[in-house]
Amino acid sequence: MQSPELVPQLLISTAITCLTLIVIVRAYWKSRTFPTLLYTLAITCFSAMALDLLLDQTFEPFRDWALVINSHIIWMSNLLLAFFIVGGFLFWYFAIIYSRHDVPPRSSLFLAFIAGGALVGEIVKGDWSQLVPLIVEAIAAAILIMEIILYARVVIPATEKSEKSGVLLYFVGFLLWIMALPLGVILGNIPGVPSFIGNSWPLPYTIGLLLVAFTVNRNPRLLFVSEARVLDYLVLDDNGVLVFAHRFQEYKGSVDSELMGSAMSGVLSLMKEMLASGQIVKRIDHGDVKILVEPGDITTSLLVVSKENIRFRQTLRSLSLEFESSYRDELKKEIANLVVFEPHRKRVKEVLS
Repeated sequence: MQSPELVPQLLISTAITCLTLIVIVRAYWKSRTFPTLLYTLAITCFSAMALDLLLDQTFEPFRDWALVINSHIIWMSNLLLAFFIVGGFLFWYFAIIYSRHDVPPRSSLFLAFIAGGALVGEIVKGDWSQLVPLIVEAIAAAILIMEIILYARVVIPATEKSEKSGVLLYFVGFLLWIMALPLGVILGNIPGVPSFIGNSWPLPYTIGLLLVAFTVNRNPRLLFVSEARVLDYLVLDDNGVLVFAHRFQEYKGSVDSELMGSAMSGVLSLMKEMLASGQIVKRIDHGDVKILVEPGDITTSLLVVSKENIRFRQTLRSLSLEFESSYRDELKKEIANLVVFEPHRKRVKEVLS
């Protein structure tokens, strides 16, 4: 339905969405983590959604584009809009999930099922079933809002004071942005609801995304912010000798890096002998901390964290490859000069601090 008064708001929303997409693509390029990839796909969907809505209001050939199946008309602008909205929210939801969990909980499959039902309902709905997709979308919106609130409640208390204001602003943007869903998609399609309520969705959408773009531009790591913390990073050579160590913070049960490196070398050698396949162990649970193990060709990298997630595993693998590639010649020497490895510290801080 044409609403000429929406065109200026849609222009601004499209511009802000594209700006946010640029910021998040830059963040993905720096981190190359799975959650940032999902955020990139989500914002790509929302950019396409904003463009779809704008073209629907301003470009008549696009508005009149339709498919006729058994005398049933399917307007392509509505069909594409449904795909972009459902795809965008699904990617965003799973980006949040993968920021917190290494493996998505089973409950996430329920939201995927709900989103699929909403999409199918939008495509095949008739006069008798107008409210069915709205009910399904309302359930999905409530789940997503609750997930964001739970995510914030876990992350904010664990955030350092110096970063807390940025994290708070990021989550405020999150919540403002998500309000566009109940306003535009749900309330705006309920018969009898004043049109100005449904047409007000660009305001929270634009302000929310602007806040997200601003905070992520200042700190790209907000895209995978988590209550999990990195505690120690160590690299052992192929003889089990500690060649590099960086401690991010003191923690309960922490010991000297040299002592820890020697102990881990012994543990890994023993575990390798005990395992029938001869493969190295990938993770060790040690009380309140997890020790992630990444074997390389000539090194073994260790990352001590308070909680494992997919970002830490990917980053550790990336650091292991970079370390071996940059210092292969030095690592092959009988006695390596540890000073040579110091430039690696800057890279470690950059991707894990």
